[in-house]
Amino acid sequence: MLGYFNFFAGIALMLFGIRSLRKGSDRVFGAKFRKLVHTATQGRLRAMGAGLLISILAPSSTALALLSVEAVNAGYASPEQILALMLSANVGFTITVQLLAFKFYVFNSLFIAIGIPLYLFGKRQNILGAGQTLFGIGFLLLAIQILSAAVAPVRSDPDMLELIRVLENHPLWLALMAIALQVTVQSSTTTIGIGIALCSQGVIHLEGALAIVIGANIGIGVTSVVAGFAKIDTRRMAVGILLIKLVGAAIIVPLMPWVVRLLEPLSLPGATHDTQLIANVHTAFNLGLAIIFFPLVPWLSRLLEKLIPSRAVAEERTGARYLDPTALESPPLALGQATREILHMADIVRRMLRNAYRCFKEGNERLCEEVRNEDDEVDLLNNEIKAYITRMSEQALNTEDSRREIALLAFANELESVGDIIDKNLVELAEKKITLQVDFSKEGWVELAGYFHQVLENFEIAVSAFASQDKTLAAQLLRHKHRINELERDLRNRHFRRLHAGLKESFETSAVHLDVLTNLKRINSHLTAVAYPILENGNNDRVF
Repeated sequence: MLGYFNFFAGIALMLFGIRSLRKGSDRVFGAKFRKLVHTATQGRLRAMGAGLLISILAPSSTALALLSVEAVNAGYASPEQILALMLSANVGFTITVQLLAFKFYVFNSLFIAIGIPLYLFGKRQNILGAGQTLFGIGFLLLAIQILSAAVAPVRSDPDMLELIRVLENHPLWLALMAIALQVTVQSSTTTIGIGIALCSQGVIHLEGALAIVIGANIGIGVTSVVAGFAKIDTRRMAVGILLIKLVGAAIIVPLMPWVVRLLEPLSLPGATHDTQLIANVHTAFNLGLAIIFFPLVPWLSRLLEKLIPSRAVAEERTGARYLDPTALESPPLALGQATREILHMADIVRRMLRNAYRCFKEGNERLCEEVRNEDDEVDLLNNEIKAYITRMSEQALNTEDSRREIALLAFANELESVGDIIDKNLVELAEKKITLQVDFSKEGWVELAGYFHQVLENFEIAVSAFASQDKTLAAQLLRHKHRINELERDLRNRHFRRLHAGLKESFETSAVHLDVLTNLKRINSHLTAVAYPILENGNNDRVF
């Protein structure tokens, strides 16, 4: 009985090691992972290079799946580009399995002995991250030893051996079990590591372990579908990954005896022959898929568009769209999700401002009510974003992530304030004008319309500066702020001159006219606040 507890303890330790490895790499490299994903937009060759580098620095298929979903949702990478990235990343993920198969696990104590002091006593985030990465690798290697020792007694249990032999006679069952395990633990390395431990102790034969390898690889595709099913583009990407894995499995299974014979000479000295073959098949499987499907990615992308067509009408939904709770353990991922949600919030507030302009122009009371309803949506988003970022801040953040967290909260708050001004002031003024049945003078309306458009233009610059963290845009934003403030004073004086001239329309709408100018100036001040943290930041790194 104790052996079974040790077996599950080994699985738990392996999962903890992989989690520590991923979180440590997050601390060391931070937002650089997102920038690497962004290189996918620069061509399929760059996408493959980025995928390989990410998989080596942060060997977590789940983390990369979330990054990929974020990239597609944000619109800065297409499903076609992400497919190319994932093909190479899956090759890189096999390196960890190679370490498990080779007798590298004897060095687990060295990694743990170096990593834990760095993690406990390090002061800087990159030192903490390096320590967490090292002891994560150590625990991962130690877990293989524990699993191997735990399954050894199974060889003397005739009932368990009989069950295993039945499963080995039906490799499909073993593959299905591996798929289920991969989806449950969210780690192909853990799933294949269990297969290596069972094979190294002679509990299962090589053929059974290879069935587990195939199942774990298909499980990666299933995990991608689960992560990306919510939206059309990410669903296409995820289904594409699953199709690639399934086609690869259909090709390699009949050829497995020849593949094994071809890979046998590649076993390295010091490695157990069968366990090395398991790792080699895993690597060869993913390398072969990358070679075969890389030139076919455009064709596959078109096929996926036909299999999963876009809906004719977009589904309306309220609340947050991009705040994925599974990304909270990785601050760079969570910051990316929060950034995208704030951009979604900015889209709604910008639409509110445009519709407020239409309320004055068209005198449409129904449109006024729509703007008020959209402010409720903005308030809801602001609360959800704050709650999400607060949960993320429970993680240890490096200096750059902490700075970005504060900037996100600040801009979300400014947008919420802009929404309130539109709802409680501009729309109310528009309704007052409709109720009084008065019109601005022709000259006055031309001036107000021009001022609305100036503020909307600054809105666009503010959102672009926030998304890109570009200092040039931030400086431009502040220059426009001063220009708009001067314009507001000039327009106010022009209105007073029309009053002095006795223009009837100017007199009837004077209070509304002046309050509109005041509130548009307030809106512009809230928007330009995003420029200050960008200019104060010591670098000009872009978020995407």
